[in-house]
Amino acid sequence: MEKRMGNPYACWLTGIEGVGGQTIRALRNRVSCAEEIYSLTEEEIRLCLSETMKRKSDAARMAALIAKAQNERPEEQVRRLYERGISFVSVEDDFFPERLRDVPDCPYGLYYIGKLPPEDLPSVAVIGARNCSGYGREQARIFAEKLALRGISVVSGMARGVDGIAGRSAVLAGGLSFAVLGCGVDVIYPTENTELYYMLREKGGILSEAHPGAEPRTQLFPRRNRLISGLADAVLVIEARRRSGTVITVDAALEQGREIFALPGRVSDALSDGCNLLISQGAAIACSPDTVIEHFFGVSESGTDFSERERKARNLRGASLSGLEAVLFDVLGCGNIMESRFLLERAESITGHRISVEEFMSCMVSLQVKGFAVEIGAGHYKGI
Repeated sequence: MEKRMGNPYACWLTGIEGVGGQTIRALRNRVSCAEEIYSLTEEEIRLCLSETMKRKSDAARMAALIAKAQNERPEEQVRRLYERGISFVSVEDDFFPERLRDVPDCPYGLYYIGKLPPEDLPSVAVIGARNCSGYGREQARIFAEKLALRGISVVSGMARGVDGIAGRSAVLAGGLSFAVLGCGVDVIYPTENTELYYMLREKGGILSEAHPGAEPRTQLFPRRNRLISGLADAVLVIEARRRSGTVITVDAALEQGREIFALPGRVSDALSDGCNLLISQGAAIACSPDTVIEHFFGVSESGTDFSERERKARNLRGASLSGLEAVLFDVLGCGNIMESRFLLERAESITGHRISVEEFMSCMVSLQVKGFAVEIGAGHYKGI
């Protein structure tokens, strides 16, 4: 688990109860950094705020809050967070997510547990209905798996339904997954995704603009949606009604200039109304995971997708395989890295029966000997 701490004065400023982003922006329009704000007198703070706040009483109240908080030691606040495994980053830090710097209403600071989304890997926000259909559940799993296997980070809100399925599938496929919460990073919501929460802590990241300990509140979710799309290079909508939180995220993504992909559905299905509407308005049709993957990696000069060409050549080599070896060969694919647990689960799902660990390991050794797989670290295999 990555534990990295940003500017302690920015952490102090963000942690003042009752002081929001609007107040912080007003102060930073007058002073250069949080450390300078920490050194201002109450009267100086009030004067800074009085120019942007309509009511003098509001400026005075905020100034009093901030001045009172100056009794706190920023380094001590940072230490307490660090002991709880919580990290903090602000726009004043060089490791603040670059994707967020240019979005409207950029957050001043973020709390996180685990990692931040890597800057050098593409990322996709996979979002959709909480009460998704069987079709939505299966497509969320398929898309998230394939994206993760191609090294694309998956971002979601860890909500029940599509978000949770996508996040879990990406992690089980050996990829990176990140969740932006509408509560504190130390609060598990919804509780049904407790297992996923701990998976993301270890193999991805949990992020939030809200203070640690903050309980989920209705007004926090629309704001967190802009961060889900802001941390992604593209947004994939699996299922959505015309009026839903998913549509709010899409609106934020469009304002941020993100590419939108939507999974088509039946015109008679209310859960596909939002997706079909987005497609009619110009969203790219997500016919398969390859549609999204090609957005990032493109095709060859001849117009042939590189991954498709590799897959065809490998399939010719593996034509002689049969039984469980053939199943594992197909699941592993070409160039993919997967955990042994995920490989075993997928093979059992395809064959419809339990597979012993001994049988599984025997087949994996055989695939390695025949040149179709290689073990990468403990319990991870790569298709070759």
